[in-house]
Amino acid sequence: MTKEKKKTARNTGDDGSALRKDDLHRGEYENLYQALAESSQTGVYVAQRGKFRFVNPYMLNYSGYGEDEWIGRDVTSFLYPEDREPTRRNAIAMLKGERTAPYEYRFVTKNGQTRWIMENIISVQFHGERAVLGNTMDVTEEREAKAKLAEAEQLYRSFTNNTQTGVFVARKGKVRFANPHLLAYTQCERMEDLIGSDLVDFIYPEDRESAAEHARQMLRGERSYPYEYRMVRKDGSIRWILETVAPIDYMGEPAVLGSSIDITELVKMKEHLVEVRALESSLLAAVPHAVIGLENRRIVFANDSVETVFGWNPQELIGRQTRVLYRSDEDYEAIAKHFYPMLERVRTTNGEFRCVKKDGTVIECLMSAARVGEELKNGRIVVVYEDITRRKQSERALRESEEKYAALVEQAMDGIVIVQNGSCLFANKAMAAMSGYEVGKLTGMPFQDLLVEGERDRVCGQYLREATGGNKPALFESCLLCSDGSVKDVEIAFGAVTIEGQRAEMGYIRDITFRKKAQDEIRRTVDRLKKRLEETVNALASITEKRDPYTAGHQQRVAELTSAIAEEMDIGDDRTEGAVVAATLHDIGKIYEPSEILSKPDLLTDIEYLMMKVHPEIGYDILKNIDFPWPVARIVRQHHERMDGSGYPDGLAGNEILLEARIIAVADVVEAMASHRPYRSALGIDSALEEITKYRGKLYDPDVVDACVKLFKKKNFAFSTSSEEELVLKGKHRPGA
Repeated sequence: MTKEKKKTARNTGDDGSALRKDDLHRGEYENLYQALAESSQTGVYVAQRGKFRFVNPYMLNYSGYGEDEWIGRDVTSFLYPEDREPTRRNAIAMLKGERTAPYEYRFVTKNGQTRWIMENIISVQFHGERAVLGNTMDVTEEREAKAKLAEAEQLYRSFTNNTQTGVFVARKGKVRFANPHLLAYTQCERMEDLIGSDLVDFIYPEDRESAAEHARQMLRGERSYPYEYRMVRKDGSIRWILETVAPIDYMGEPAVLGSSIDITELVKMKEHLVEVRALESSLLAAVPHAVIGLENRRIVFANDSVETVFGWNPQELIGRQTRVLYRSDEDYEAIAKHFYPMLERVRTTNGEFRCVKKDGTVIECLMSAARVGEELKNGRIVVVYEDITRRKQSERALRESEEKYAALVEQAMDGIVIVQNGSCLFANKAMAAMSGYEVGKLTGMPFQDLLVEGERDRVCGQYLREATGGNKPALFESCLLCSDGSVKDVEIAFGAVTIEGQRAEMGYIRDITFRKKAQDEIRRTVDRLKKRLEETVNALASITEKRDPYTAGHQQRVAELTSAIAEEMDIGDDRTEGAVVAATLHDIGKIYEPSEILSKPDLLTDIEYLMMKVHPEIGYDILKNIDFPWPVARIVRQHHERMDGSGYPDGLAGNEILLEARIIAVADVVEAMASHRPYRSALGIDSALEEITKYRGKLYDPDVVDACVKLFKKKNFAFSTSSEEELVLKGKHRPGA
């Protein structure tokens, strides 16, 4: 054997001993690796050619699959379908050394559960061939815990920033944290102006010592209820604050957590309540009738006039049952049966009953009862007793002396007068009650004296025309002048009659005062409801504007142009109002868009544009359950639809799109092009009009385009300069609004 061959034999171990020793070590290492893998508290697997060759018990446990179900399966078999491709790319990047951090994916277990797995891999040799050694860990619980923590933190931040309560953290007397509401309390312009300041500086000087002492008591646990003090704001105005404090640990140091509420309006209401009660007391003292407050028929209040009407000292009646005011148990029960069932249905009712004074004298009373509150609870009512004994006696005497009019008087609910030669020949009791004059006083009185001065010639002319056979309205309204100088609204109708061979006029007069008041109240109620609707719409609109200050006022200006176009097209006041409301809210769906997209100074990417395109649907979802008198939610959903069907979100075309939405579509484009945007300067009205004219009939309703162009070119329409203009529902377009 040559020297070179001998050297080769030594190096290759021709004697076999070195190979056997290597084989022995290799076997020990494989056994050791096997044991480590099987006892590992993380998943370990080996894959070759994209197939599993080995998995340890940890992976069997979290997957629920048996070893035979793993071996030979594709490495992506058990992955969540949407995660397979991203996981494959991450694995390749890690094998190439382009990625060092573990990656995560979702794993579908045998029982259908989804688990989150964190994995890293390396390239190894397995049975003499290249393979992948994977190390996995089930991080589902960890991710869920992080998500819950993030949710809790977000909830806390949202609560702190959106609560109507001022929240602050103070350390060593200085503000370290404050929420936006506290910033509004103090009228500081920036949060930086508030952080680091001493809250004592905002407290009214005379209240500082007491507020500080109350705070110390609360921090020591010696006080459990809030304290009040006056706050002096930046503009010098004074607000009442209700505050609580508690000791906390803030960033590892002791601090004070404070919560404050502005109770200025409540304090004013309390002061107003004191004034109202004083006025109430004065009014009750001035009322000439007995006024009694009841709870379950027990007297809890009586005014001074009780003594005049019933002879009782008011304090003597407190705590007694009302039985003492009636003649018998039968009357007591009859009155209860008359009033209480009625007051279950209506707020007020009345009736005439016989009552008894303290000395036993029987009197006749007009009893007017009203329940306390919206519902009758615990029998709580107020009763006014008017002594009508003398009046009733006069009425009975009058009825007896005027039997010829008994049938008419008994049946009439309205005032009736017979006028002859301009004077009242007869008046019924309803007329007397209505006017406040006794029937005897009415007899012989010039009829025109019952009318307010401005109505005398008109009304007298009406019945004179009737007397001479002229035409007249069947019914007309006027104003009755009562004996006490008060005025009542009445309806009057006259008809010709003959009295003792001479012509006269019979007038039917109905008191419509309460009806007119009810009509006025209905109008006021409608106005209040409209005002609340305006405020609600403006509040919703302002949410979107606050998210995107660069385009602040956009919705208002679109609403302004929408109103003008709708008027020009004469679509009717009601539809115009609906269109204006929808225009004011048309971008409310953008409150769910990220602010980074809303204020992005560049053109949007495809993905960002797709995100923006969902805002009509989001706006629809927000508004669909609000009971507007117009289809506001549908209009908002359709304001990006186009005539040729190329719009979104539903691809509607032509008359499938609500007219109001077609109007807003044009107004929206014109305002947007005429205004500055984060990604470009304003293009101007001329460019905007050129745009809508170019696509007239294709994208935009031709009638709407014509109306819009006419407004700008012939009627000198211009947007308001203010971005703070709010919605006002008036049915008609306001110039410049």
